[in-house]
Amino acid sequence: MKALKQLVLALAIVATTYYAIVRVAEEKAGGLAGGDTVRLGSQTPAARDAFEALLNQLRIWDEAALAHALEQLRDDGDLWVAPQLAGERSAIYVSSLGLVSRVYVRREELVSPELPFPDAGFPEPARRTFATIRLAGTLHHELQHYEGLEDESATYDREIQWYRGLGATMLERLWGEERRQFEWAIDSAVQGGEAAREMAASMTR
Repeated sequence: MKALKQLVLALAIVATTYYAIVRVAEEKAGGLAGGDTVRLGSQTPAARDAFEALLNQLRIWDEAALAHALEQLRDDGDLWVAPQLAGERSAIYVSSLGLVSRVYVRREELVSPELPFPDAGFPEPARRTFATIRLAGTLHHELQHYEGLEDESATYDREIQWYRGLGATMLERLWGEERRQFEWAIDSAVQGGEAAREMAASMTR
């Protein structure tokens, strides 16, 4: 009986220590994402609704595989909202102490993204389409890291490939001005991805 009690006590100590370490890992991960982070869900209704709108748009674009993967990431509790994500990053993957792996997305990128290229001569719907494509591509990028791909250049290759695949699908359906605007959005996303890939490569030389 005494040996059993000692075993139970030892297991309790191990469990307590483990959860304490996990908590430290969670705090570290949140800190790397700027702090004040919260899991995407009922506590973030505006971000949650915006995320659902993004998933619906991906399905309309026949990108159901990406929509499903992002939905699974959220359902697993590993997609978080980061209201203070530093710099110009839209999202970031963080792995902490080998215990916590999460993708953080900047809240404003979901809820009220700033539309780029105000002087490009394209109307707001075209620029909004670009913002949606760019956010989806960024989440695709971070999802690759979450799934185990570490090489940054290879991850950008997959992101760019996703943009081009989306363009190939959608440009067959569109005509006239709508097609021209979507093509501009895809080309802009590809150019941005190529520039980011080159910057990442230069940092490893």
